[in-house]
Amino acid sequence: MAINILIGIGGTGAKIVESALYLLSAGVGPKPKVIIGLVDQDNSNGNVVRTEQLLKLLVRLRGHFAAGKANRIDWSTDEAAGGSNLFSIEVEPLFAENAHWRPSPDNMPTLRHVMQHQDMSDDEKALFDLMFRGDGASSADAEQTMDLGEGYRGRAHVGAAALVSAINHDQPEFLARLVELMQASAGGEEVRIFMAGSLFGGTGAAGFPTIARLLHKLRGPDNRQRIQGDKIHIGGSLMLPYFRFGPPNDENANVITSAQLLPQARVAVEFYQSLLQQEKVFDRLYVSGWEKMFDLGYHEPGRAEQRNPALLPELVAALAAMDFFTLDAKDLPASSPLIAARRESESFGWADLPAHPKLKGPLYDRLGRTLRFALWWRYRVEPAIDDKNVFGSIRAGWLKKQAVDTNWQVDTPEARTDIMQYVDSLLHWASAIRLFSSGTLGAFSLWNGERLWARTERSRPTSPVEFHPSRSEEESQDDLDAILYASDDGGKLAGAAVVFKELNETVPTGDSQGLGRLVSAVHHVARPLRTGN
Repeated sequence: MAINILIGIGGTGAKIVESALYLLSAGVGPKPKVIIGLVDQDNSNGNVVRTEQLLKLLVRLRGHFAAGKANRIDWSTDEAAGGSNLFSIEVEPLFAENAHWRPSPDNMPTLRHVMQHQDMSDDEKALFDLMFRGDGASSADAEQTMDLGEGYRGRAHVGAAALVSAINHDQPEFLARLVELMQASAGGEEVRIFMAGSLFGGTGAAGFPTIARLLHKLRGPDNRQRIQGDKIHIGGSLMLPYFRFGPPNDENANVITSAQLLPQARVAVEFYQSLLQQEKVFDRLYVSGWEKMFDLGYHEPGRAEQRNPALLPELVAALAAMDFFTLDAKDLPASSPLIAARRESESFGWADLPAHPKLKGPLYDRLGRTLRFALWWRYRVEPAIDDKNVFGSIRAGWLKKQAVDTNWQVDTPEARTDIMQYVDSLLHWASAIRLFSSGTLGAFSLWNGERLWARTERSRPTSPVEFHPSRSEEESQDDLDAILYASDDGGKLAGAAVVFKELNETVPTGDSQGLGRLVSAVHHVARPLRTGN
């Protein structure tokens, strides 16, 4: 079994990891485990915080439903025999307590602090002034004194300098942890490291090539870290500009603007061409973008307000990570970057999601099934658990049948809370992707949760969709029938009537117990296709 490490660099990298986590939660990706790391200088960046919260939620869910627990889900039995792929892939933070590594600590708020400007000689200060704008620059252009608390703000050269210093001197724990994982190669274990980030902007543009070159050097034949280089594989998903935002409220703000993205990207592409041809840093590099920009319509330089909605290109990039982790080792090397294209410019369907055949086969069933599960759990299962008669017994016969051995008082309340948080987050993620695809591409033919939307407001990307708090049984059945588009391979979708019928029968759930049996049963009947369809 390979050690799989996924690292999101910057805000865009964090959003790609977010999409990857939803894929992994649905059972799409490598087993048994993926280790997750996040790199961002902005300690409270909304994109990073949201992704780390999702990671912590999935870790808790694995704990609730682990083998040996009263509410366990059977992850070891084949799905056809009653096992479940939901939460079957373990995710683990890079560090013991969290996944996030912040290069420069609070006591180094500017590049001058990071580079120890006060200790430089006159010649060193002169060179520093040549490389980075100093005292003579306007507040919008300053680089030496720019507050790094909100990231590198589109200045990749500033970020690269700060990162190199942090990795080698100020905050060495990131490198130490990666070396520790890479040393498993000495025992013959394969290690796959996949990085995701942008070639525009600040942290991603600075960190992606800097960290990649460092890791590539560590697998060299003359390394002194007991790392067997031929067992280390490095891949990456590099994002071209794919979204734009409005102008900053303060015209003197020290931030990158949409107009600067494409020129920066052109320069970066030339740099990566050299990196690929001369240094051969990556075994496999995926490049993603979009011909028409996704319009966010607002501008936030950083902090918690930079909480951008999920967008379709991030799902495509996340699939690149799953592709890299699940390919046979002999198929990993690629001499040039991989670029995917859709069949038609005016539509996007399941066949347009890029993946190798062994990955693409289960993608529709597992992701589509989990979306249907989320809808049914939120609007039918959870309300039914609380719907009791005067004697305190659950009314719904199908629920009593599937939850026959559930102890609703011990351990279960916390698991119920986390399941609800998960299904709500998944539906919001899917809804944001659909909402912001409107106007950017033609027919979005993956899923459609619009029936659940009580309100949408694209001008508030931090909270663009609000759901109906409840749905009638008839509405929920229509919702389930509508949420998933048919795959391009054909096959009639199993409707809500089929799902409800099967819930009233014996559902194969393997060795699942308690609430885990109920979760497994609902997830099983939510599968979109039936044999013979």
